[in-house]
Amino acid sequence: MADSASQQPKVSGPAANALIYVTLIIFLVLGLAAGWRSHRNAGLFLKAIRSQAVWALALNFLAVNIGSGIFFTLPEVGTIAGITGVFAYAFAAAAPLLVFAVVGPLFRKHNSRQWSMTAFIMERFGRPLHVVYGTICTLFVGMYLVSELTTIYSVFELLTPVHPLAPMIVICVVTTIYTAFGGVFASLLTDAVQCVLILVLMVVAVVAVAVSVRPSKADIDRVGLVAPTKMGGELFVILTLAIAFSNMYHQGFWQRTFASRSDRDLRWATGIAFWLVFVVTALVGMAGPLAAWAGTWSADSDVPGSSAFFTIVASLSGWVSGLTLVLTTALSCCAIDTCQTALFASLYDLAEQRVGIWVVRAAVVALNVPVIVLAMRAPDILQVYLLADLLASATILPVLCGLFRRLDFVHWTDALAGCFGGVVAVGCFGQVYLGNRHDGWRLLLLDGGLYVDDERVLGAFCFAPLGSVVAMLACAGARMAVTRMLGRAQYRYEMPAVEAASADELSIYAADSKPDNLKSTDRKSG
Repeated sequence: MADSASQQPKVSGPAANALIYVTLIIFLVLGLAAGWRSHRNAGLFLKAIRSQAVWALALNFLAVNIGSGIFFTLPEVGTIAGITGVFAYAFAAAAPLLVFAVVGPLFRKHNSRQWSMTAFIMERFGRPLHVVYGTICTLFVGMYLVSELTTIYSVFELLTPVHPLAPMIVICVVTTIYTAFGGVFASLLTDAVQCVLILVLMVVAVVAVAVSVRPSKADIDRVGLVAPTKMGGELFVILTLAIAFSNMYHQGFWQRTFASRSDRDLRWATGIAFWLVFVVTALVGMAGPLAAWAGTWSADSDVPGSSAFFTIVASLSGWVSGLTLVLTTALSCCAIDTCQTALFASLYDLAEQRVGIWVVRAAVVALNVPVIVLAMRAPDILQVYLLADLLASATILPVLCGLFRRLDFVHWTDALAGCFGGVVAVGCFGQVYLGNRHDGWRLLLLDGGLYVDDERVLGAFCFAPLGSVVAMLACAGARMAVTRMLGRAQYRYEMPAVEAASADELSIYAADSKPDNLKSTDRKSG
């Protein structure tokens, strides 16, 4: 039964088209309805700060954490690292949310009207680092989009006889229409509704699998994947660091952080979202070991471990394939509209909020074209995520250091040196650990993937943030020494004196202003 993934799709062409396009029409109507309130409101369109209560925010944190890619990456971890690997991935996906419960209030303490990481960087470090961070944010979201479209392309290819290109393009068009119309607020509302639907469908799918797939104890003992593994233990560290740092470059997380009505709501929402993300990812990841135990997937077959989930689906009734199709379409809409609104924010900030919203809308629409072309080349999904995560691990800590008063001596040049130092640290570690320059510096590409027999990947993700902080402090020390020798005043950043914002200021989304007339009212000169 291990070759069941290669069976003919159980969803016919007409049925597949009906399920996909009806789902997309529903989401389009929902998105446009949600955007009706925000399309003429600058605050809601771009920021939506302090607009979301606890449960809506928790569902949105779930939405930004998951996409259809979980059906490939999570079961694959289970087939390689066993149950330990599954729970390591689930913990690593959920735990970084708690970081935003700590860092979010720090940003608000710094500026009660803060609405994005890039706005803070402009205020704290100035334009040079602002450009670097904004560029990386844009590249990050683009990589997430490529991986999500690659995934949905593969899902349609596995589950239906329909050529995946047309529905993939339609998904991009639908999400672009309602996000361009309603902005962040539309994305927040649609994601909350979509996540309710996703959770309901997940429950139905889990019950269907539990009733139909029952491996015996003998099968479990024969296959294994139960005992703790060394790789599973390493994944707790690697994935937690990787996801925590990469989330800092995803504007979708910051948009949701600043959308919380209060710090208390943010703490509750991230706590609830932690368990939602942990349970959902753990259940999906267990499809890997379950497929191996049930015999629908085998390590000896030609079917990759990333397809383990779909071997289970192929062994069940046709309606389960249809439900999976709707589920992956909903997940993709969640992920893609979040990425598109994140692109709006990144590009708008990168242009210093000096361009019209229609220019940003047009830019996001144009960026969909190369993203779709890259997605059709079917890159390794996990490899795309790993490269983005390693870059984040090497560059984010110097930026976050700007939040702390005791580090008010850190200049933008120090932070930038720290970013480069993190990248160099990975190459230097690789050269020492692997014993030669060529393989050592190729560690920056992680071309061996995540699942290797040694500790090169673990070392890369540990030395990247450590190297960035060391390089930042070294640069700061050298700069301060030179400044002292020249008899000049030392650089110190003066934290703004923050007063409690008024009710009108906290409810900036109440002001009715057209997005196209939005001015640079929130930009500080830094």
